[in-house]
Amino acid sequence: MTRKKLALIIGGAAAALLLVGGAVFALTRSDSTKSAEPEPTTSTTTTTAPLPVWPLTGVADAKASGPAHPAIVVKMDNSSDARPQTGINEADIVYELLVEGITRYALVFHSNLADPVGPVRSARSSDIDLVADLSTPLFVWSGANDGVIGEVNAAARKGILTDASYNATAPAYYRSNDREAPHNLYAHLPQVLQLKAPEKQGNPAPIFNFRKVVTAAVTTTTSSSSSTTSKKSATTTTTTVPTTTTTTTLPGAPSPGFTLDLGGVAVDYVWNPTTKGWSRLQVDGSHPRPKSATLDTAGVQVSPANVIVQFIDYGQSPSDSRSPMALTVGSGKMLVFTDGRIISGTWSRPAADKPTTYTADDGTPILLSPGRTWVELPRIGSPISVLDQATADSYLAIKG
Repeated sequence: MTRKKLALIIGGAAAALLLVGGAVFALTRSDSTKSAEPEPTTSTTTTTAPLPVWPLTGVADAKASGPAHPAIVVKMDNSSDARPQTGINEADIVYELLVEGITRYALVFHSNLADPVGPVRSARSSDIDLVADLSTPLFVWSGANDGVIGEVNAAARKGILTDASYNATAPAYYRSNDREAPHNLYAHLPQVLQLKAPEKQGNPAPIFNFRKVVTAAVTTTTSSSSSTTSKKSATTTTTTVPTTTTTTTLPGAPSPGFTLDLGGVAVDYVWNPTTKGWSRLQVDGSHPRPKSATLDTAGVQVSPANVIVQFIDYGQSPSDSRSPMALTVGSGKMLVFTDGRIISGTWSRPAADKPTTYTADDGTPILLSPGRTWVELPRIGSPISVLDQATADSYLAIKG
């Protein structure tokens, strides 16, 4: 073989190797490019929006943005035969007023329409002014003399309230078989609302000032995506967490609780660090001290976030000379119990359609803790005494 032919053979072989090597390199490069996947991508978006607030409790709650509706006021019995009551722990506000020798409640429901509630009892002359600042509430009651019936009807014509009595809303009421009349009448509040709420009536206006609380719904959204040779996928996770921060310091002094003489009825309120409320007790003919805790029918003790003791005058009902009439328009002394503290001051209400203002002795507005409020309405001069810690602890231990 000549040198020229050998060179041609070697040159051809080298060219072939280059071509094959290039093909292999191209194939390998193509495969690696084809099989490589992008790194997963993750994006996080956090938004903060204030939660809506219930007007009568100051509690921030996403449900408060639901359909607007009027408040419902329920007259409820507080005799020994009526205890334990149903729905008493669900009211936004509870007023306790004097009647003949005992007390009676006016419960205001808005943020939670308890079902059922009762026992439902009669209206009184006191009720007209009492409910006039609640933006025309539905008024649930049963039984009264002709004079009081006339007062309620007149109040309804003036737009002070909407009559949702047993006579006006009978399908929403029923009699329980486990109690004797008149302590066995109950009402279904959602049905009362459905039957009697005026069309397009909104929520009640606030009537208390609450401590400033920063409450927001923090929403975090995390998205991730990935792809494969045959499929692309993406996932999104959204988490919403309410956050609450109290920003106001309360005035007043620490208090473990108090006893209030309502004239025939003595009630105690004891600060309960567990519930962050004032646990209520009442001694009466059927409930001696060891069984004096004020319970609902579920066995839960009444423990509102705030208790207002508002000293008022009582007059005489124009419809019944035997019936005391609470005079809730005017001014006077009061005590506010909130967040384990007692605040002394004055109350003022210039007109029935205006809310009561509560002012501390230093001239500043009193701010309540967000939550439920009980308003005690004793006569001016009614005895009230602050409990010592040992007595408060012993009362707090009573569960019956």
